[in-house]
Amino acid sequence: MKKILALALSLLLLLAPMALAEDFNPADYSVAICMTSMNHPVHRIVQLGFLTAAEELGYTNAKVIGTESGDNAECFAAAEAFAAEGGNGLLLWAGDASAYETIANIAADGVVIGIPHFNHRDADGNLPEGLVFNMACDPVLYGKQAAELMAKTLDGKTGSVAITQNTKNITENSANDSFRAEWENQKANYNLEGITLLDTELEGGELDSATSINLGIINAHPDIIGAFGLTGNSPISWSGAATKAGKADGEIAIIGMDATEGNLDALESGKVLALVAQPLYEEAYKTMEYLDKIFRGEEVPTWTDLVAPIVTADGEGPNGPAFHREIAAKVAEFFA
Repeated sequence: MKKILALALSLLLLLAPMALAEDFNPADYSVAICMTSMNHPVHRIVQLGFLTAAEELGYTNAKVIGTESGDNAECFAAAEAFAAEGGNGLLLWAGDASAYETIANIAADGVVIGIPHFNHRDADGNLPEGLVFNMACDPVLYGKQAAELMAKTLDGKTGSVAITQNTKNITENSANDSFRAEWENQKANYNLEGITLLDTELEGGELDSATSINLGIINAHPDIIGAFGLTGNSPISWSGAATKAGKADGEIAIIGMDATEGNLDALESGKVLALVAQPLYEEAYKTMEYLDKIFRGEEVPTWTDLVAPIVTADGEGPNGPAFHREIAAKVAEFFA
């Protein structure tokens, strides 16, 4: 009799996930993407990826929350309000440890939280309390690739190379450190002895202000011949500053972040040497896919590696402009 009962219990446990899958209705779940600077062109790509995946998977209650400003406190307050309203799944755009208290709070309310783009693993590979999964491209890799391309381009020249960041955050800090380390390594391959790598400065995320800051860097270092910008606006802010300083297109070898429409324009017009195309659309789309899997009782990896291709004007596929123009066109259409 006991064997029969045990067998029956085993069958019930096996059938339970199937019943769950059959009864599951995505329309019953509330999901959101929460971020600062909601109207920033880079963030619009992220939002499109998340909302597109949500629509394709049947989530009719999917929205963008956060703030149009850069105030993290306002953003985290929006996340807490979403949890209080009974939200189920959240993509949180958070770049540093200031989000950890909020993550723990809303996870305690039952919200499943995933963070793309920013690596929040500690030295042992563990995530902060409440964060279910995390994914990002490797800033160490693209920092290295940017340094390799810059060194090759500037071989034998003399002058200065600048690096600018938006803020001090884990992703940009890693890319900055990687670029600097690889620059030293490339001295074995190219003649870089006449080039000075300047101290890293913050240009911020607001385009007009960033352009003014970068113009100030050029004026302070009129011998500048290269710039690596780690903000989503850096291709435009640096090329705009170069133009205002009277530099010819391409006179400063500019490598910047993200294949937005304006940045692609700067690349194809010869103002910018290359773009680092962080997988903004992909990482947000995959975050929503992971939330869906978790709601359905499936497992997802706690960490996922993504790739950020280096895009040049003559590149092909993910390394060329056409691939990213298609995504930029979808963004413009969706948020028209």
